[in-house]
Amino acid sequence: MPKISIITTTYKHEKFVRDTIESVLAQTFTDWELLIGDDSPNDATWDIIQEYVQKDSRIKAWHHAPNKGIVGNMNSLVAQISPDSGYITFLEGDDRFTPENLEEKIKIFERFPKVQLVYSDLDFIDGSGKIILKSFFNYRHIPFFQNAIIPKDTFILLPAGPIASWSTSMVRRQMIEEFPIKTLWEDIRYSASDYDWYFEITTRYPVYGIRKSLTQYRRHSNNLSGANGGTSFDLERLIDIYYEKRYFSKTVYQKKKSWLAITFAIFALEHGEKWNAFKYWKNSITSSLFYGMIYKIGIFGFLLIPSYLGTKIIKSLIRRGE
Repeated sequence: MPKISIITTTYKHEKFVRDTIESVLAQTFTDWELLIGDDSPNDATWDIIQEYVQKDSRIKAWHHAPNKGIVGNMNSLVAQISPDSGYITFLEGDDRFTPENLEEKIKIFERFPKVQLVYSDLDFIDGSGKIILKSFFNYRHIPFFQNAIIPKDTFILLPAGPIASWSTSMVRRQMIEEFPIKTLWEDIRYSASDYDWYFEITTRYPVYGIRKSLTQYRRHSNNLSGANGGTSFDLERLIDIYYEKRYFSKTVYQKKKSWLAITFAIFALEHGEKWNAFKYWKNSITSSLFYGMIYKIGIFGFLLIPSYLGTKIIKSLIRRGE
């Protein structure tokens, strides 16, 4: 039976980490190890993790001081993976697996020997664990790639990305060895690390997307992806690097820059920064006039209404994952 190593990073997750660990204990596939790296400074996260370490020998944990950040934390856990583990999966410390998550993904690997990464659809849950958005991929019309390599242009131009979160993916062990998780600049909060890592793997090797929500992604005020305007600001720098490496054409680059400007504008509107929203909206037009036109029209409409009303509506949409 193949063994799976589950990589879990935590940071101030005292409200959620018990739920996260319980979702692993509830798996129908039981040959796993759970490796937890805790970056939390002074809350109860570590104490809760220790309760489970004492109860189940499959759970191992390390507390970091100072904070290692998402990439450093993950790499410290990768270094602890058992020699006989054949597969690596990820579960962020505020998310949950559905009970069949590991079993469903292992079946795909067994069925398709050339597939190197398996991912799934996901639902959004709120702080209390209530589902607030079902089937994010269907809701955002994100295509599934099954036993296929994703073309670079396709990967870049998908607005939400072909794989939505660390917590949705599993890889064969050789992928983590061939493509180490990295940061491209000195920032421990590097929030485009998953996007960058997925790009490296999925544009080179066949991947398989399961049309079923096997992960529950938690939306709350302390999400890394929400702490800096989504991953957009880091992502813009990453896209510039990709373009310098000639991974795609100038047309694709301009479209992506236009889309990123749209996301910056939405983020500015969320925070009531109308002038910045207008500047980003203007940049989106300059980069590519027609790409994402529906969103550009929508942003222009928000620019015409009172800031307090626009902010309220935008925040409501973001909470639902739109």
